[in-house]
Amino acid sequence: MLHRVLREPLVHFLAAGGLLFAVYTLSPHLKATAPSDHTIVVDETALRNFLQYRSKAFETEYFTSELNAMTPEQRKELADQYVEEEMLYREARSLGLEQGDYVIRQRLVQKMRFLMDDLVNTGGAPDDVVLTDYLQRNRERYLVQPSTTFTHVFADASVRGDAAARTQAERLKAQLTAKHARFSDAPGYGDRFPFLQNYVERTADYIASQFGDEFVAALTKITPSERTWVGPIKSTHGYHVVLVTGRADGRLPALSEIRQQVQEDWALDRSERARAQAMKRLAGQYIVDRQTKP
Repeated sequence: MLHRVLREPLVHFLAAGGLLFAVYTLSPHLKATAPSDHTIVVDETALRNFLQYRSKAFETEYFTSELNAMTPEQRKELADQYVEEEMLYREARSLGLEQGDYVIRQRLVQKMRFLMDDLVNTGGAPDDVVLTDYLQRNRERYLVQPSTTFTHVFADASVRGDAAARTQAERLKAQLTAKHARFSDAPGYGDRFPFLQNYVERTADYIASQFGDEFVAALTKITPSERTWVGPIKSTHGYHVVLVTGRADGRLPALSEIRQQVQEDWALDRSERARAQAMKRLAGQYIVDRQTKP
């Protein structure tokens, strides 16, 4: 357990920071040779970091290439902007202007979070074995719900009245059956429906939101067919003659179908766990005196 803790990047970071502080404090030589607060070093790292913070994006390779692609004039202008900002920042800090400023406090907290994220996200990309295990352990997240493919012809009860709409639906069913109507023929029949006419691989929840639960219950009892029109089936809007051409059971997709999504979720979960562990270890270094009730 101790060996694993000692391998954690954040532990290394905190230990190194403490060591550097101790060495700097105890060594007069380092104090004497350290650059003063009025020395501004303009190098590749400073300019790249300046670009990143100004763009609010942290992509080292991208901004390195951007910096390398600049003309001498552009680099000079960038350096001048950096020096100006650095001078103003140092003068403001020397005057204590950052004290009591919540915006600055949040910026510092944000920078620390970025640093912690960089430290905990140093692992490589997961292989298929890791992702398959993650997919199985979180299968509920990726399950594809059962779905139905159907079309329908509508008789509007709000226009015709309930009894007349049912009678119209029965007539439509006879016409569709006699003409051996197909899925693509449905738009030539019936009243205008407020939603869709063709429903391809739609889940029960989606169908119920537009037709009602009674319609869905009847729909699930229909055997799929390319030519058999069924009805009238009542919905919250009227009556329908329905052609169900397909039904798919619920399933867990193969990793190859959703690999990118699974990898992104795995990485996010790993980051959140590592961040929580890092914060827990960090909290162990502080004493919290709670003088108010939670």
